[in-house]
Amino acid sequence: MKDNVTPKKKKYKIANIVFWIILAIVAIYSVVTLTSTDDGVTSIFGNTAFTVQTDSMSPTFEKGDLIYVDTDFNVEDIEVGDVITYNALIDVDGDGEAELVLNSHRVMSIEEDVNEYLHFVTQGDNNTSQDPDTIHENHVVAIWNGKVTGNLGGIIDGIVGFLKSGTGFFIFIVLPCFAFLIYEVYKFVNVMSDYKTQQTLESRVKLQEEAVALAKKQLEEEARLQALEKENDK
Repeated sequence: MKDNVTPKKKKYKIANIVFWIILAIVAIYSVVTLTSTDDGVTSIFGNTAFTVQTDSMSPTFEKGDLIYVDTDFNVEDIEVGDVITYNALIDVDGDGEAELVLNSHRVMSIEEDVNEYLHFVTQGDNNTSQDPDTIHENHVVAIWNGKVTGNLGGIIDGIVGFLKSGTGFFIFIVLPCFAFLIYEVYKFVNVMSDYKTQQTLESRVKLQEEAVALAKKQLEEEARLQALEKENDK
């Protein structure tokens, strides 16, 4: 009996390990995809970061780096020399069509219009001239806090891009869910098998008890008849 129980326990243990691995994969996929957006912004343990797309700020930070920014700020606290992240229309692909992206450049000077709105004159550290358009204070979304992780942004973008692709979705969602379904079916079949085995054993025990009771009753009847015969012979 012991030799039969041990392999069964091992199977359950392996199945549980597989289940938790699947759950971890799904959790990782969910965290990465939910904390990442298509504009390169990522939330890492509560810190907002995004991937640098060009070398316009080299050597401060370069394309593929991951820079960390503060989104909780007051525009009036921004000073000349700060690096701000803002919404801008830029021809990223060089196809002549501008698209709205997040850009990070250094503040060269600050202007104020007649309505007392701030406008920031910016320039990339690697550029020879200032940006043609000033940045309205309403377009500023964050201030760089000085932290950067080299080349990590490109890696994260690659991972996020793969996870968000059809192949990534199939591998990290469809397959784990299918494996989980198989695991649940496997558990159900084992439970039903154990239940039927238990029922069979109980039926056998019941039949044996009934047979013993019947045999006992017959023996008692025979003994009673024999006693009556002896009584009559006297």
